Amino acid sequence: MSILKKFKEAYNSIKIPEELDYAVNRAIHKETIMKRKKFEEYSKIAISSLVTAFTLFIILLNTNESFAKSMESIPVISGLAKVFTVREYKEDTELDLIEAKVPAITNTGNVDLEDRINYEISTKIDDIINEAKERAKEYQKAVLDTGGKKEDLRPIQINIDYEITYQDEEIISFVITKSESLASAYEEQYFYNIDIQNGKELNLKDVLGEDYKNIVNEEVKKQIKERTKADENNIYFKESEGGFSGIENEYQNFYINSEKKVEIVFQKYEIAPGYMGIQNFEIPNNMTI
Repeated sequence: MSILKKFKEAYNSIKIPEELDYAVNRAIHKETIMKRKKFEEYSKIAISSLVTAFTLFIILLNTNESFAKSMESIPVISGLAKVFTVREYKEDTELDLIEAKVPAITNTGNVDLEDRINYEISTKIDDIINEAKERAKEYQKAVLDTGGKKEDLRPIQINIDYEITYQDEEIISFVITKSESLASAYEEQYFYNIDIQNGKELNLKDVLGEDYKNIVNEEVKKQIKERTKADENNIYFKESEGGFSGIENEYQNFYINSEKKVEIVFQKYEIAPGYMGIQNFEIPNNMTI
């Protein structure tokens, strides 16, 4: 029997556990990186060692369903770098209806960067969920205290998801979006722009250069004028009302879109009335990295 056929039978015989602890996932992930580096350094090692290293990877695919699905749908970054769903949260009660996908980055070659960003994302989403539950309790109490009945209650609805907006061998950019609905609908976004090779998060100065403020300010003001002229319903706040007067620093919200252009983002109510929602402005200048 050929090695490939034996390997296929071994693969098919692996039992997929229902749930894998994230800490174990991290341990397997580190082992995979170590094996891959050894393979690159010693490319002439025996075929049995290669099969062993690959088997570890197959085990990872089969012990985490979310990771396996993301491996099928997400293109490769820097070999095996990925953004994947590490945890899903669902709750459906009379007080709240919550669905959340918690993303994480992995296989970038920089474990410290991954741990820091993944911890930040996980903590942020946990905080969002806990705050939503508290608001649901406060809403229920307010309804009942004012003479309302239980059947009058509406569950608070929270949805958290993410989208990879750009990726190549050097950069990955993704957006986490939280949508909330109770008395009214509200949406908020969080942005991650990661320089994989240098192991850091990018800011506007990194991607647009030293003159980033003038570049962004001129383009946003220009597009606000164009949008206002094109549609009378586009009514942006005036500067005296807290409208756009210029970005403060290089940490202004942004992501990198599919055309590798910087997309400046203002949250709902930040520079325009709520009915206009989140406001995006693509900067036509080429990125400096």
